Amino acid sequence: MQPLLRSRYYAVVITQSLCNSLHSMVDSIEQMARTASGKRRWMFLWRVVYNGRIACQPTEPSVTIPSRADHPAMPAEALFDADLDSWRAQPERAFDGWLSQHGFRHGTAVVYRSMWGKLLRWSGEQGLAPLTWSAAQIGEFLDAQKLHKSHRYRYARLIERVFQHLSLARQDLVNPASIAVRTKLADGENDPTAFLLPGERDLLVARVLAPAAEDALAARQAPGQPSRISPTQWKRARDVALVAVLLGAGLKVAEIRALRLDAIDGLDDRDDHGVPALRMVRADNGRAYTATLFGFAHAPLRHWLALRAAAGTLGDLVFPALASGRPMHAASVYRRVEMLLDEAGVLAGRSERASPQTLRNTCGAMHFDAGVPPAAVAQMLGMRDLESGWRLHAAYQAWQARAGLPMAHRAEISPA
Repeated sequence: MQPLLRSRYYAVVITQSLCNSLHSMVDSIEQMARTASGKRRWMFLWRVVYNGRIACQPTEPSVTIPSRADHPAMPAEALFDADLDSWRAQPERAFDGWLSQHGFRHGTAVVYRSMWGKLLRWSGEQGLAPLTWSAAQIGEFLDAQKLHKSHRYRYARLIERVFQHLSLARQDLVNPASIAVRTKLADGENDPTAFLLPGERDLLVARVLAPAAEDALAARQAPGQPSRISPTQWKRARDVALVAVLLGAGLKVAEIRALRLDAIDGLDDRDDHGVPALRMVRADNGRAYTATLFGFAHAPLRHWLALRAAAGTLGDLVFPALASGRPMHAASVYRRVEMLLDEAGVLAGRSERASPQTLRNTCGAMHFDAGVPPAAVAQMLGMRDLESGWRLHAAYQAWQARAGLPMAHRAEISPA
């Protein structure tokens, strides 16, 4: 055997051996992942399982490696065109065929397979035959999983798509998921409106926003030329100012992503005694309004605007993703908010979710605590109508009752 061919032969043998070992390992991991598929840490292992399988697909026609889609009990063509009886007899295998037929991306297929498996397990626990569910039973399944509203809807749509596929061959088939969607069974209830506790917002101001203001003051008083601005410094100043404006003015994520420099009043004040405010316009109806900034947000915003200019940041977005001026992605805003809330120690003892919407709600609460009428708060937050201010006020009172706070509580923070 020639040296080149011999080397290639050994390489193929070694690779095949490694892949076989990998399959033995990921089969064990997959078995563990199945028993805890509802936990996020096992979703990572689930991805490892299928990424491992894909990595070891053979490059030579003569090499065969079994995959999850290989089901000897069902012919290959049946996987792609299973009828209702086949779906009910072998729902997992038929679902795999449906996934293959529609060409979903790998990550999406993994998530859908996990969702379908959870539905089948619940169905078996309830003694229900697969794909015999009614709309009410689908609603019971969604309730039992305690899913977030968006996840409930995604589940319902997945079930609906499966029944739509089956209805192509059986036109009289009733789609229970469509009925569940139309009758709002898939909607669930909205999560209670959440706010930051007075102590939590004090932590955020004291541990994140105030130190940033002190650093900005020290930088202005330092002699000589300012040092080169690093990307880390740039992002830190941006993130702190972003959180300060979200809490201090109650902006939505879409609004802060699109906020432009010319929307800031008080930008030219050099004595730090001006009161910055944001001139906003609602995207849906063009109505203009002014969002005032609480005092704790002034210094972080001023510091960021000065650093932004010194770094030569392009464009006119107040909070770009990079110095090139590209807009921030919404998911990045959520991540930055969560990171700073965690840094401040806010998330450590919280049971409710904290997000940019929580900061917006808290901004309204601080106005209420300062004695601002609900109708005026609705105007300052750019709400759709004045009644929205009253609804937020009622939600705040309900939240205070749940949190055990006195209704007469007044925060020390007030608009400047």
